[in-house]
Amino acid sequence: MLYFRCGLVILATTYILSLCSQIAKETNSLDAGFVLLYVASGAIAGKIIYDRYRQIHILGSLTPNPNVTSFANKISSLSASLLSLGFLVYLFLFLLKVDSYGLTALSIFICGFGTLYIWMQSLITTYLSTLYYDKGLTTLRQYLANMSFLVLLVMAIFGTLVSVLPKGGTRGAHACLVVTSMCSYVLTAIFCVFILSFEKEYEYFSDGLRSEMLLDDACSVTSGSFSDISIFGTQQSNSSTSFIKGKPGSTKTS
Repeated sequence: MLYFRCGLVILATTYILSLCSQIAKETNSLDAGFVLLYVASGAIAGKIIYDRYRQIHILGSLTPNPNVTSFANKISSLSASLLSLGFLVYLFLFLLKVDSYGLTALSIFICGFGTLYIWMQSLITTYLSTLYYDKGLTTLRQYLANMSFLVLLVMAIFGTLVSVLPKGGTRGAHACLVVTSMCSYVLTAIFCVFILSFEKEYEYFSDGLRSEMLLDDACSVTSGSFSDISIFGTQQSNSSTSFIKGKPGSTKTS
């Protein structure tokens, strides 16, 4: 997918320059460029997240427990909405040159909802493994979800210490601020890797999922069930086999 490749370049560029700006501390001349990169990164991430929501909304009914899948999809979409809201506020405060303590508190908020999104999508991946199975992809997302929780926990602890310790430039407060800031960058990297991993599922869906290979015998799927799946392309169906556009031979079954 083209925008996944664009996302890889733009997200990586934004991440690297942001990390460098924390070291250089001379970003006044780069503020306009940072804003453009932040907006581009947010737009691409938002596109991927929205498409993911639509895919799960359509395919959730084919999983063993569609109610759980639907609920997890709603929670993840809510967390993504709050994440986007927090991102916009962060961008606004960044332009207003708010002190690092205020941005740190907002970063914890953003990373918290980002971690919630990762956990919900990891759960959804487990349920979608009945439609296709990729052990490497499932393991990667579970690992990222576990790592995100541990890093968020460390970030919350040191972020709390930042708010408690005096802000007079003491070494303890500065050290806690550095740890919190680094945790936010680690969580950002985890989130970027996680959403870019959705490209694998785009490949599955664009190549095609052969329903007779992927669904239990108890499930009944008619061509009308896929009438709204415009994001996956044109469907092909006949009396014996239902296809979502593509080559059935490329899919993997559990």
